[in-house]
Amino acid sequence: MLDFEKKNEQTNDTATENQPVGTKRLKRELRAEALARIEGAARTQDDFGKVVEIWDKLDANRERKERYHEIGRSDVPLDYEAAEDGVCFPRDLNSFIWKQVQKGEFIDAIYNCPYEIHELVTDEYISNIMNSLSPEQKEILYYIAVKGYSTSKIACIRGQTDRNIRKVRNSLLKHIREKIYDYLTSDKEHNMTAREKLFIENYRNMIDNSK
Repeated sequence: MLDFEKKNEQTNDTATENQPVGTKRLKRELRAEALARIEGAARTQDDFGKVVEIWDKLDANRERKERYHEIGRSDVPLDYEAAEDGVCFPRDLNSFIWKQVQKGEFIDAIYNCPYEIHELVTDEYISNIMNSLSPEQKEILYYIAVKGYSTSKIACIRGQTDRNIRKVRNSLLKHIREKIYDYLTSDKEHNMTAREKLFIENYRNMIDNSK
């Protein structure tokens, strides 16, 4: 019985789709008005149950029609049993560095190395400060600033404790800030940017608060 009703509905839908646009629009408007009257006349629980049943039927028909236009393999989604990201194409191809390489920008890829991290900086004085760091400091700075690794992950990579990495990180950042401050406040000619002026102000406030 249910199969017969479904086939009947599909036949009616097909017949409706083959009708002229004006006729289909008129039928839709008449159905909407009829449904609005049924909703307005509903008073009891059974009445509202019938309204919900009508809406469920309309939703089922809408979803069935939408499925006809979906890109897929019948009732099977297009991504069914699809390979995980990185199986067919390496995950690195989606990284920022490789996107630059694909555009022909090779500088960041060439110097994407802990010991060449100073080449990734455009300001000459900051590049000189970073170049003066020890290999250990460069490696830790690279993992923190470029890779964005946590201190615990860096500790696993280097075979050290998390506490030791945090200690090196704090002393390293303190050293770099001091060098930058010394350069910006020296007698050398330097047209400071708004960001550098803000750095000086924040650094002085930090010194005053630490006293």
